[in-house]
Amino acid sequence: MRVKHRHQLRAKERRELRKQLEVTPALLHIDLTGSSAGKTPIERIVLENKTELFLINERLWLVRTKEKTYPSLHALLDGVVTLPKVVVDMGAVPHIANGADVMGPGIVGADDSITKDDIVVVIDQKNQTPLAVGQAIFEGDRMKTKSKGRAVTVIMYVGDWLWDLMKSLSM
Repeated sequence: MRVKHRHQLRAKERRELRKQLEVTPALLHIDLTGSSAGKTPIERIVLENKTELFLINERLWLVRTKEKTYPSLHALLDGVVTLPKVVVDMGAVPHIANGADVMGPGIVGADDSITKDDIVVVIDQKNQTPLAVGQAIFEGDRMKTKSKGRAVTVIMYVGDWLWDLMKSLSM
């Protein structure tokens, strides 16, 4: 995926971004207070497919598609946002790292607060490391007992094209 254009957000664009974050429950905890005064640089990258990436302090924190704005894996790894967790066994890790959706049999735990269509983070059982950001297909309590089929649709994962793009941009 190629970069179409890239620029620093102006004060008005920062305010608009902050308003959008306030109405997205998964993104409520991202703090842009320093950025409103221009102290923290926020960069917007638009890709050829019209996906928008927002870099804060030169780290990818937000990804906006036509449908929604999602926190990135970098934001989760940096600890700037928390999402409900779906815990998978180590046997599921290689599949998720290749972009597979999370299947019910691989789930060993899930937050009870998860509702259908929530944005969730998928973590591995052993290291508790974020592997993917996805959208829940079922409630958290049902995920833990699901014996077959998909439970989480993976949106982005470690090693995907977005992860590689950030490496190529020297982030």
